[in-house]
Amino acid sequence: MAKGREFYTEYPENPPDWYWEAGLHDACIIGAESFEFPFDYNKYTAEKNKYDRNMISLKIDAKGAMFDFRVKEIRFYNYKILSESIGLPSINLTGKKKIWWLADQLTENNGKYELDILLEDLDSYPEQFHFKLRFDRAEVDRK
Repeated sequence: MAKGREFYTEYPENPPDWYWEAGLHDACIIGAESFEFPFDYNKYTAEKNKYDRNMISLKIDAKGAMFDFRVKEIRFYNYKILSESIGLPSINLTGKKKIWWLADQLTENNGKYELDILLEDLDSYPEQFHFKLRFDRAEVDRK
């Protein structure tokens, strides 16, 4: 949770429909899973972006979020983690462990999105870190 500092989310000019425009400051990531999908030769059209290769799912507890408290889960398809030495799927988020969402920045470049999330884990050092990923598309489940 933020300790008296101000964090700013940079919003894109024309955000996609799935984006949490109001912001997820002080929401918690309570679970993370990644999936690799089997290759389907019947669907392959010689274009890499026409099929889903993998997906990462972030389970969100947004009850304490300052603005958008309806987000429950975010799924990123055809993702690549860009952060150095951090990968949320490798973090054990069981029990009472929470990772706080402080701010994010979404950018789009040539049909791909990049999301840089500033997170805080009070049980780690350093407490604040960036989780960056590139992906083709996203789906957001809301209450």
